Amino acid sequence: MKRHVFDLRPTQFAVGMYEVHAKKKKLKAMSDKELKAYLHEHPVPVVICKNGDAHIVDHHHLVRACWELGIEDVLTEIIEDLSSHTDESFWQRMRHSNWMHPFDQFGKGPHSHELLPMDIRGLADDVYRSMAWAIREAGGFEKSPEPFSEFKWADFFRKEVPIERSKDGFQKASESALKLAKSESAKHLPGFVGHQKYKP
Repeated sequence: MKRHVFDLRPTQFAVGMYEVHAKKKKLKAMSDKELKAYLHEHPVPVVICKNGDAHIVDHHHLVRACWELGIEDVLTEIIEDLSSHTDESFWQRMRHSNWMHPFDQFGKGPHSHELLPMDIRGLADDVYRSMAWAIREAGGFEKSPEPFSEFKWADFFRKEVPIERSKDGFQKASESALKLAKSESAKHLPGFVGHQKYKP
């Protein structure tokens, strides 16, 4: 069913705005027919709580991009209806199923679910989440079905790759991160493509 973007409850504190901007560019280039088909093919997976609220468990970047483009309604897909659960058991299930990421844009946490933003407008920008997306796009690692896998890469880069506050600081840091992603030290991360491809 379709839902207004403000009626969707985030299950994470941050997004990578570089990825949001890339998605906006992609959506904006589509015709109305193409856009409708794309959104139909990429429904937003949600879990329902006892008051009927829909909690997003994926596609936060897509929903944020839609809002910034003025797209008010998106198609959703209910993957679990937990409306019969108490608040406590609902959030226990969300944590147990890895359907939430209680860490902020600085990698700090876990934080209480009560501090999650009410809607997509409250998501902060995590520059290292943007870096993880950029490195995956560059072939540094593969997309993984593991929940919030790119946040794991973001936290890895956060500890290892400083970003200079300069015009090309992100680009320089990303070049270092791409090499690091293919090194032995990253082999424990989801989507690792193999250190045999690493060339110092």
